[in-house]
Parts: sequence; C-alpha cells; structure tokens
Amino acid sequence: MKLRVALVPSYEPDFVLLDVVNELLTNDFNVVVVNDGSGPNYDDVFTRLPSEVHYLAYDTNHGKGYALKHGLKYIRDNFQDCIVVTLDSDGQHRVSDAVRICDECENHEENTLVLGSRIFDKKAPFKSRFGNFMARLSFLISTRHKIYDTQTGLRAFDYGLLDRMIDIKGDRYEYEMNVLLDAVRNNISVKEVKIETIYIDNNAGTHYNPFKDTMRILFEVLKFSLSSLIGFGVDVGLFALFTWLAKTYFVDPTTDAWQYWIIGCNISARVISASVNFTLNYIFVFRSKKKVWKALLQYAGLAIFILTINTSLVWLLVSKAGMYEVLAKIIVEGTMFIVSWIIQRLFVFRKKKKE
Repeated sequence: MKLRVALVPSYEPDFVLLDVVNELLTNDFNVVVVNDGSGPNYDDVFTRLPSEVHYLAYDTNHGKGYALKHGLKYIRDNFQDCIVVTLDSDGQHRVSDAVRICDECENHEENTLVLGSRIFDKKAPFKSRFGNFMARLSFLISTRHKIYDTQTGLRAFDYGLLDRMIDIKGDRYEYEMNVLLDAVRNNISVKEVKIETIYIDNNAGTHYNPFKDTMRILFEVLKFSLSSLIGFGVDVGLFALFTWLAKTYFVDPTTDAWQYWIIGCNISARVISASVNFTLNYIFVFRSKKKVWKALLQYAGLAIFILTINTSLVWLLVSKAGMYEVLAKIIVEGTMFIVSWIIQRLFVFRKKKKE
C-alpha cells in the first residue's frame, strides 16, 4: 500500500477537527492541516493538534482553494510517491470513506481523480441541494460530462497530479470546480465513489455562500464554452448580413448563381468567426502554452475540415431542400459545434501531461 497523506483545510473550526485528525492518524494517514487565517480566537483548537500533524498557518483568510494549494505545495516538497486525499475539517466526511476512495485511487492508473460522491435527497439542506444542482447542470451543459457531486471536498489522487493541481486557478470554492474542468479537458479519468452524506446542525458550519459562491462557480463553468458561443454569434450574424447584402445589391436569389453566393457568404463568415474563436480559445479558455504557430496550424486544419462539411450542408439545405438560409446556417452550426469542441479539446489545445 502506498503512503497516504490527508490534507485538511480548516477555517474557524470547532473541536470536531481534533476528532477527524485523530481518526486519520489511527488509520495510518500522514496529516497536513492548513489554518486558513482563522484568527487568534481559534488558537485553542489548533494548539491541541497532535504533534505528528504537519501544521501550516497564515494570518489572513484567502479561501479554500488557496488553502488547498498551500497544503499541496507542502506535500509536494516534503513527501514522495503517495496518495493524496483532501477532506473537510467539520466531520462531514467519514475517515472510513477517505480510506475507501484512497483504495479506489490505488486500483486505477495514476492519471485518475477519485471523488467521494454524496447523495442529495430531500433530507439535505436546501442550499446544499440548490448549489450542487446548479453546478452539476452547468457542468453537464458545458462539458458533456456527467458528474453527480461536483462540489465534494473528499477527493483522492496520485502524487503525479500534484503539480497540475497546484497550477489550477482559483482561491475559493471555484477552485474545486476548476479542478474538474481541467480534468475533463486533459483526459484525466474522474471516478465517483458513493459516500455517506452527513449534515451537522443543518450544515450550519459551512462557509459556502449559496448565491455568491454558486455564481462564482457558474462563471468558471460558463466561460469554458463562452468562446464557442461568441464565435457562433459572429458566424451567424455575419452570414445573415452577407446574404442580405448579396440579395439586395448583387444577385437574384431565384437564379442559379445564388447557390455560389451562399457558398461565398458562408466561407467569409466562417473565416472571420474562426479567427475570433481561435484567439479566445488560445488566450482565455485553454490558456494554451503551445507555440501559437503550432496551435494555429492545427486549428487551421480543423477549420478547413469543418468549413468543408459546414458549407456543403448549408448549400444542400438551401439549394436542394429550399430552407431559409439563416435557419439552415443555425442548424448546421449547432450540429458541428460538438465535433469542433471535442477536436479542439483533445488535440489542438491539449495540454501535455506532467511527468
């Protein structure tokens, strides 16, 4: 069995933290506790931590994501090949479940993230059900990946993923969502293991803000696909403008020449929108570190492939099926969206795995 390190971020804890830590030690975990700027009023809790605990602290509260990455850096620098498990400090995660997901992690390849997935039934507090539902729905719409509990803090992964976890952006609750987004776009396997759902005093101890933190999470998810939506809007808008100009000033749409103008309008709109989409994806969405000319060549190849199919379908729907040109354009673009997104994510902007 591999060495196991439990990372426990903690902000304004009660004495339940000590119970969690002692049970982790009993189950042969090395334990790292991060005091996320709880202040002097909570020193009585932290000073009672067992001497075996690796205790990290700083004065100002920065958020859960910051605390997790602070602890992960310490683990990277002070431990070798190991399984890392993160869990909350308020007793809402059973140590027995932490053991189970570590076992599951060891049973899979190194490039795997294992989640302790809670079941949200009617007994769960409303803000927990609402927050998880919104995060789960937006994650599914944006990534086409179904993860039931996107907000669970009980997660296990191999030491080889530490550098990637540390580099992921986000200092508060959005960090945990960003981890999942990074995983699905970089072919990291995500496994879910059902765990017991525990709510203490109707989850009164949580620092999760159901509006502010849900909005922060949704923003991170939605920007994952925003560039494609912008590109889609530019493409359809320009196509509508170009076809209107062509019909108004240059060609009679009842003549045979109209089908060639359709092709020209579609190609012109696609070239401009593709340039916009590439720029947004390269800089903001995938934050690619690949040399721009290499990414551009791959993207150009994809764009030509998509353009050929796209233009052919639009031409067929307008010239042969008699469909209104803008409607045909929208139908075709919607059909091609998923193909384009998958190829970009897997090949054009794919980040290299860290050794």
